[in-house]
Amino acid sequence: MDDVTTGDNTGSLVPMVADEDFSPVFKKSAERVSKRVGMTANNVRAMANSPELGATMRQFLDDVWDHGDLPKPMKALIRHKVSNINACLYCSAHQVKVMMSQGVSQEKIDNMYDYRTHPAFSDKERAILAYAEALTIDAGAIQPDVIADFMAHTNDQERVEVAIVAASMGLLNRLNDGLRVPLEEPMLEIASTITFDKD
Repeated sequence: MDDVTTGDNTGSLVPMVADEDFSPVFKKSAERVSKRVGMTANNVRAMANSPELGATMRQFLDDVWDHGDLPKPMKALIRHKVSNINACLYCSAHQVKVMMSQGVSQEKIDNMYDYRTHPAFSDKERAILAYAEALTIDAGAIQPDVIADFMAHTNDQERVEVAIVAASMGLLNRLNDGLRVPLEEPMLEIASTITFDKD
């Protein structure tokens, strides 16, 4: 196991599986993620404890990222907003890195809490992030004004994709926090800058 990426896993509910111990069915999914993020992430190592279902989950998450028409920078903004609401430090740190890799401006990254009013965000981004936030907090009680704004700025396909991206990120937040997946060493500096929404 690569000690650069394992971090402190003493609190993890499962071991971080070494690359050489990945099952054949899991290896393909693991390689897909590694190419994208530049390392074997600990959430991949954790999921490797269930080779078939873990590979199915990784395939789903990777397809949500790779497919559809919603731009990846927008997906990254949604994923960060959801992770922050769910107070998932692991995912929040990873999404900051993803936003940077996708060319999201530092101004947006630094002002995510003020997305409703900060000039760096477009009206469409505001509508999408407000919907993703409401969906994450209580999907059955999204306020009519949030829905109206979301409807006004998106088409049918975008609405479905925003909901899938937000909901799948919430699932990943719960998996990573629920299994106590530790941050990788290279992510610790980013994690030290994370603060969570207070609303």
